[in-house]
Amino acid sequence: MDRAEALGLLGVVLHPGARLATAEHVAVELVVTALAQVLSERPKGKAMILLEHTAGQGSAMGATFEQIAAMLNGVRSKKRLGVCLDTCHLLAAGYDLCSEDGYAATFERFEALIGFDRLKVFHANDSKKALGSRVDRHAHIGDGCVGVELFRRLLHDPRFAGRPLLIETEKSPQKGPTIAVDPLDVRNLETLRRLRSQ
Repeated sequence: MDRAEALGLLGVVLHPGARLATAEHVAVELVVTALAQVLSERPKGKAMILLEHTAGQGSAMGATFEQIAAMLNGVRSKKRLGVCLDTCHLLAAGYDLCSEDGYAATFERFEALIGFDRLKVFHANDSKKALGSRVDRHAHIGDGCVGVELFRRLLHDPRFAGRPLLIETEKSPQKGPTIAVDPLDVRNLETLRRLRSQ
């Protein structure tokens, strides 16, 4: 958070963590306490904490909108808290983004429980695993179980205009440090640009 503040960034995206053997409600309270502490120790800060929705692998927290809402609503100071939605994670967690009805139902539920004002960024990733698999394995845009139609819908949905989409897809094998643009990133970005223009 301090580095994000120093760099003037919007915020830090983080997964809420895993509950292991802890009961879900206790794990939610632990996250709430930690969020409140981080924010209270930086009262003049502007950088946000953006909770990322997870695929629900193992005992990972944050795989349901209800869990994310409980975490956000438990913190008294809400103005520096937001959400990052990952398209791969949503599908893996059981949110049907692929059909038109499923897309509508997913975001209707998100709006009711969390609110679009809290949605600050998307991670745009296809998924190697199917709906409800609870497995977090990213694929290139259009090469997985999400498919291109979801990304077309997102890019043309006026509710999400201006929201950044960040890709976290597989990179090309490289030896040693480099500043060259990865051709796989170019491929994914070109796919998204093409879908935006259609």
